[in-house]
Amino acid sequence: MDDRPSRARRRSRRRVSPADGGFPTRRRVVAISAASLSVLTIAGAVGLWTAYNGLNDNIKTVDIHTGTGGPGRAPASAAHDAMNVLLIGSDSRDGANSHYGDKNSGARSDTTMLLHVAANRKSATVASIPRDAMVQLPSCTQPDGVASTPQLGMLNSAYSIGGAACTVKTVEAISGLTVDHVLVVDFTGFKDIVDAIGGVPVTLDKAVNDPESHLSLPAGTTVVNGEQALAFVRVRHTLGNGSDIGRMGRQQQFLNSALDTLTSNGTLDDPAKLYKVLDAATKALTTDPGLGSLTALASFASDLKRVPRKDITYLTVPWQWYRPDPNRVELASKSQELFGAMRLDTAVPADVLALSVTQGEQTAS
Repeated sequence: MDDRPSRARRRSRRRVSPADGGFPTRRRVVAISAASLSVLTIAGAVGLWTAYNGLNDNIKTVDIHTGTGGPGRAPASAAHDAMNVLLIGSDSRDGANSHYGDKNSGARSDTTMLLHVAANRKSATVASIPRDAMVQLPSCTQPDGVASTPQLGMLNSAYSIGGAACTVKTVEAISGLTVDHVLVVDFTGFKDIVDAIGGVPVTLDKAVNDPESHLSLPAGTTVVNGEQALAFVRVRHTLGNGSDIGRMGRQQQFLNSALDTLTSNGTLDDPAKLYKVLDAATKALTTDPGLGSLTALASFASDLKRVPRKDITYLTVPWQWYRPDPNRVELASKSQELFGAMRLDTAVPADVLALSVTQGEQTAS
């Protein structure tokens, strides 16, 4: 009897696994692999979406132009526009900041820096404005909705009158510029960002041991954590001449060192490290609505990244002693040359740079 049909049936049965529902084993493996990849892809997408939404929801915003009557053009919105961003360090003692002083003392702008990014993104200027500068404060909407009375006062009191919007309006009034965006960070937020970066190196010519700020650092270079960093940028009496002007140079140096660290320690190439920094930063920052999303902040960061580090100029807005009160300063006439260059999107005048260096040397000793 010819048994070829029987052998064919056996060969066919050997190619089919009895447990695979009738699919050949190879096809089953392919189907399972494809399904697994689909599940992993969906899970990854859901995880990324969840992370994105979490970071996005962290960001707090404040309207800086509604009702302020700010001058000039509309805020920059395209890459070909020059951009002015006000960086504000708040000294609020509320919440987690309460152990830095009286929690009922309100909030002022402990640090105010005006960042101008050139339209071609090939240069930028960071100009510190003295917090103790006596300026004309415009009428601002207060937290209770009542308009404040225009008055002469220190720049940092604008923040206590009407928050970031009032500080923006004041800077616009004294400079003739339009502030496109604002970034506000308080004490705790600043510390959290530094810790998320993994610390930032600072260099001292001599050791410091300040009982008021609890800053104790040796001479030379030290990688400081968030608490030490906050003390470093705020200390007055044991570094420099004890003035606010003297510590502005240290704040600029620290900002530059932090940017260097971010680009050199692998954070930008490590998703886990980058997420940690983004989580801390988005929780710490209060922005205007124009920067109030992760996408907008990423676009802003991309613009800054295009500026060569060597072409970022740090300086202090020119100032002079305020005659009625030797503990205060006022903006010098040269400050208008600086603001004029920003308005025209041209280089900082050489005489303004020279004056800033000279004044910095006077207050650093």
